[in-house]
Amino acid sequence: MKEKTRQLKTPIGLFLLFILYTICLTLIDVQKVGPRNSEIGFATMNQYLLKKIGVSSFWYQVTEVLGFFPLLMMGYFALRGFLQLCGRRKLTLVDREILNLGFLYAGVAVFYILFEKVVINYRPILVEGQLEASYPSSHTFLAITVLLSAFYVLKKDEGRFKRIIAYVSLIGMFGIIIGRILSGAHWVTDVFGGILLGLSLVNFYTAASKSHVKHKKRTLISQRS
Repeated sequence: MKEKTRQLKTPIGLFLLFILYTICLTLIDVQKVGPRNSEIGFATMNQYLLKKIGVSSFWYQVTEVLGFFPLLMMGYFALRGFLQLCGRRKLTLVDREILNLGFLYAGVAVFYILFEKVVINYRPILVEGQLEASYPSSHTFLAITVLLSAFYVLKKDEGRFKRIIAYVSLIGMFGIIIGRILSGAHWVTDVFGGILLGLSLVNFYTAASKSHVKHKKRTLISQRS
């Protein structure tokens, strides 16, 4: 029990920090400085950073294209889990890491829908002439949750190609995060919110996976003895 509690300290801490940060965005330096007088938290800092960084259609398009990579990785692991289920005939026989990825992806979907309904900040630019929710940056937290978790899984798999894809996933993750900042499609605080949420979800995933591995090892040792 103590070991499980210790493993959960980081993800719970990150998630609580995300909640506190989100609350602060709704209370601190809120000004109507966004498109169509939309209210933005940490307005002074966000305006300053946006002026320094600017808006880049090039980086916006780059991140839109790179944004398909996490979706492809989700499809790959979904197919991998489905094939295991077909071959092994029982859901409990599917690799625990793959099952945990399913829960992780479900969490991504829940938070995506939640923040589409509960708007904290709107984007600093209009999308097709309309205001669009900006917090947290969906590209950012999708990239972190999917690609960072994929890195953890693939780097342990056998085969050179999978290890290459693991590191490509890591590079793609950083590319999306940096590109999203440079695109000016989000306030910088919204990208940071996406980073916090993504890291908290991935740490919940790794904590669950490590707990299962250690439990499995203890079971094998007890069986041998």
